[in-house]
Parts: sequence; C-alpha cells; structure tokens
Amino acid sequence: MENSTRLLQRQASALAARRVGVVEADDAALADLPAASLWRHADDFTVAADQWRPLPEVAEDTDLLILPLPKAADRMTLLLRHLAGVIRKPLPLWLVGPAKGGIRGGVTRLKGFADDIQLLDSARHCKLYEGQLRPGPPFSLAEQAAVIDVRGARVTSYPGVFSHGRLDEGSDLLLDALEAADVGGGKALDIGCGAGVLTVWLARAGCRVQALDPSATAVAAARATLADNGLSAEIQGGDLFDGTTGRFDLLVTNPPFHDGRERTTQITRRLIRQAPEHLHADGELWLVANRELPYAQWLDDAFRQVTVMRETNRFRVYRARR
Repeated sequence: MENSTRLLQRQASALAARRVGVVEADDAALADLPAASLWRHADDFTVAADQWRPLPEVAEDTDLLILPLPKAADRMTLLLRHLAGVIRKPLPLWLVGPAKGGIRGGVTRLKGFADDIQLLDSARHCKLYEGQLRPGPPFSLAEQAAVIDVRGARVTSYPGVFSHGRLDEGSDLLLDALEAADVGGGKALDIGCGAGVLTVWLARAGCRVQALDPSATAVAAARATLADNGLSAEIQGGDLFDGTTGRFDLLVTNPPFHDGRERTTQITRRLIRQAPEHLHADGELWLVANRELPYAQWLDDAFRQVTVMRETNRFRVYRARR
C-alpha cells in the first residue's frame, strides 16, 4: 500500500457516507477505501480498476472525487479539464500525493480549476488537499492531441503518453538502425507502443503488426496514429506479452525504466527473459536503451547472438537473435 493511500485510509469518518470516485487509482489498495460507494478509474492496464480508459466516466451520484497526484504535470491538467467538463455543479475534489513528489506544483495547477483549496491532513510524508472543482466547458481528448511528423508519418500523442509531442532520441536511433538493416515483413510485436512511432513504421515496412501498451491513453493515441496514416495493426492494452498469440518474427521495443516515480530495470529484465519463447527460430528482438543500463549481459544470457547496431553517448540499439 502506498503512503498516500494510507493517508486516505485515515479519513474513514469523512468517507463513510460519501459516494467516491478515484481517478488514476494506480494503487490496488484504493479498492479498500471505507466509502459508502466507490468506483475506480485507471489508465494503467495492470491495475484491476472498474474503468480502464484514457479519461474517467463520472457516475452521476458521485459526491467526492479523489485524485492521487499523477506523475506527469500535463496528465494532471488533462484530467482536471476533463473532470470540470463533465460535472454540472461544484464538486469536492481531494488531491493527495508525496510531500516531496510534486504536490506543491499539483496544488498550483489545481488552483486553476478549483476554489477554497485547503490542507486536510498530512502524514507519512504525504499531504491531502481539498478543493471545490468548478464546472468547465465541454472537453475532448482529441483537442489535446499533438501531431508530429516522423519519417513522413503523422504521429498523434496525448498528454501523459511517453515522449508526448516529440520524437524520443532512443526511438529515433532505433528507427535509424531498423531502416539501415532493411527490416520488414513478417509478424511483428511492438512492446510498449506509446503513441505508435514504431508501430506505424513497422506497418509501413510491410509487417503484420500487433502492438501493446499498459496505458489506455497510449493505446488511443496509437490507434489514432494508424488511422491517420491509413494503416492497420492490432493495438491493445497489455503488459509485455499479455494477450499475444503465436510466435513472432520480430519484437521491437523502447522499454521503460521507470515504474511510476521509481527507477527500475525489472520490467526490461522480465521482457528479455521471456522474449525467446515468443519468437520463431531465428526471430529477433530489437531493443534501444540508455547505454548505462545493464542489458547486454541479460541479452547474452537469453539469446544466441547479440549485436550492437547503433550507439551514441546516451543510447545503444541491440539486435538479439534467438
């Protein structure tokens, strides 16, 4: 249980008669909040919430919204604009987060959407604020889209999606390497597809593409990217290889090395360990990562041949053959 959730659990008497909606409920323990009724929204596919959507649907009888501080500032603004656009009268909103994790900036952003903001509680290095969320104009996700050109393809992203509104340096290097090797055709899987930068490239290269991402917003963005370019791919929510069927000729990924606010390499370690069982004989994994990360040894342990295809002072592209 996260400390911010423990702080919310302290509010049992205030929650007992409330009909609560939790937005971005990424901690599973939030399901146990002592409220009269409770619905939970999550953008993260791995969280067993009531709604897995880019933006939440607010139940009409909701009389309190709870927003755990999102890790991305633009994601918080997106959520507040959406929530303001769907309520008909002022609605209490609680903002909770770590004292040293950006909560002050979150309160500053909240002031643009809510009145009467006050500190309700502070404990376990976290703070809980309440404000009265004001109704706002109607809002749509499409209005917040950023569209960039990537090698002649239109790529759409939304606030909170990885590398929103720009081409990530690692993905750019990976595309250079794939193009130089004339990779194309076959069945391909884009793991952690984000806005679909690699997905659209693979589809244009003649691959039969499946793409996965745990973020509902990223899945929506990648689908928009494919549609804007008149291409098709199977894009769905999933964690690493969740929901995939059969084996692939090509796995492509720019994997994360953060889980929430915590830096971790365990996601990629699991990806590398499991990858061979999802590849045909002679199938390949193409992976780009910060060169400081310890992936070379893990790839050598899992694959029969590993080659560094591109390298800069920051990133390295690996080609690993089963």
